Amino acid sequence: MRRSALSVCRIAIAAVLAFAPSAEAGFHRADVGDVIENVALPALSGGRQPLLGQAAVNVFVFFKPGQEHSLTTLTKLAGFKEKFAGKSVHWAAVASDRFKLVDIEATVQAAGFSMSVLIDTGDELYGRLGVALCPTIGITDRRHQLVADLSFAKVNYAAVISGHIRHQLQEISSAKLQDILNPTAAVQGGDAKMAHRRLKYAEKLFQAGKHARALENVQASLAKDPNLAAARVLQERILSAQGRSAESVR
Repeated sequence: MRRSALSVCRIAIAAVLAFAPSAEAGFHRADVGDVIENVALPALSGGRQPLLGQAAVNVFVFFKPGQEHSLTTLTKLAGFKEKFAGKSVHWAAVASDRFKLVDIEATVQAAGFSMSVLIDTGDELYGRLGVALCPTIGITDRRHQLVADLSFAKVNYAAVISGHIRHQLQEISSAKLQDILNPTAAVQGGDAKMAHRRLKYAEKLFQAGKHARALENVQASLAKDPNLAAARVLQERILSAQGRSAESVR
């Protein structure tokens, strides 16, 4: 029953996030800045292995065997392993124990993914982080503090992942990372459509009690379309919920 409810929840969240902008947040119960617990999980190769290492950057991905986007992401990460070879990066992939081990192994082999593959027993880690859909990537620093959580996106996804890794390795500046995260040429459907996508995502975050992230997204919506009345209404509701009613009135 618990797994069935979790599956329904994932489907509902995925339906909303389908309207979210590229490379948006993938975890429903963890925020950027949170410290991720370094749990040990059963490994596909046997024994137990930690989710995170002591590297400068930790990259972990939740994937679904047999899914096209998961295969694409694992293949890209396998290429990144070669690209960042010799650098302080720890890699791991996580799959639910709802899937057969033979299917998990077939997917990682098809992707050429030779990093640590972990099995999430009872979807415990999925539930703890609130994984919204697969594939989702988490990136932490050396202290295991979450610096990025990214749902799959067709536009700019690989560049965003690489950008976060390079930023943590101090290969690029924060300004350069922002250029990667907000490419002017990658706006899908123009400012009006992007404004509505941001608004939809802000609404979902507000419903989940993620007020700070909801405010960021509704303000990004208004930056694209200052006349979007629904965004202004939601902004007032968020400010009020944060106890900033005076600011809302202004």
